[in-house]
Amino acid sequence: MLTTAETILTPRVNVKPYNVQMNETSLDILKLVFEFKIATAWQITRFLKQRDRVKYIYLKLHRMWQAGLLESFKVFTGSRAGMPVYYMLSKSGLKVLGEYGHYDKDALKNYPPIRALLSSGMFKHEAQVVELASQEILNKTSDLHITFTGETKSQTREYRSDKHIEVLTPDYTAFYTVGNQTERIFTEFERTNKTHVAMLKKIDRYIKHLTPDGFKNTTLRLIFQTSGMETAFWRNLCLEKPQFNQHIRILTTHLSLLGNRERFSEAIYASFNTIGLVREGRVFAKVESRIKLFSFL
Repeated sequence: MLTTAETILTPRVNVKPYNVQMNETSLDILKLVFEFKIATAWQITRFLKQRDRVKYIYLKLHRMWQAGLLESFKVFTGSRAGMPVYYMLSKSGLKVLGEYGHYDKDALKNYPPIRALLSSGMFKHEAQVVELASQEILNKTSDLHITFTGETKSQTREYRSDKHIEVLTPDYTAFYTVGNQTERIFTEFERTNKTHVAMLKKIDRYIKHLTPDGFKNTTLRLIFQTSGMETAFWRNLCLEKPQFNQHIRILTTHLSLLGNRERFSEAIYASFNTIGLVREGRVFAKVESRIKLFSFL
């Protein structure tokens, strides 16, 4: 059971200041933590270890914490022996990203404050999102190239009434490349129940704001917390907005089908064509079969 009720940042007591060399790995760590908001050391190594040694990444993270570029905190998971250390960006880390020109000021301002990140709801959502993405990238092979953009670079905003309004809000975007073919997967993790109207509006925003070329080689993937949430979504979509399927490829799955990294490449997804409606007093959606994310996997 995760709890953030009494979580505090790791204090820097008797820690000598350290001048970190801002090389490619340092900047990639800052960008990674910024995009996913929080990450553990082992999650960061999953993204970077095919380029750098694991021990080097762990040492680099500690040095960056010493230098004040990162903050860290532990979360109690039921055993003191198993308390994962999470990293988040400090004000100094955000400043460095700004100085290197990787993000504009508005994007940097939207990084959540420490108190918000440590709130139970946001923490649980972001912790599960970064775990999903860091598991998925382990399926990269010499033939299959997988890259990611986190929430910040995945979002699309519109300028309305002197404000930037979020239009598309994927938690992350995955890119699968085989040869000269690249597939884009907008990924949204649905941890809590949303109203049927809210879910339909979410899909409608993708349809309205993607250009005709934007639909090509694009999948909207919804990962639900439970199977019940998944089938409730399909019932509502099939009954009220079946035409959505003509515009964008929608795939769904749920957490219990994602027990390990290999599952991302297996037949765990439901689509419009694999859903059946049955009547047992009322109409229910039933997943009749599941498919792979792509046929080339």
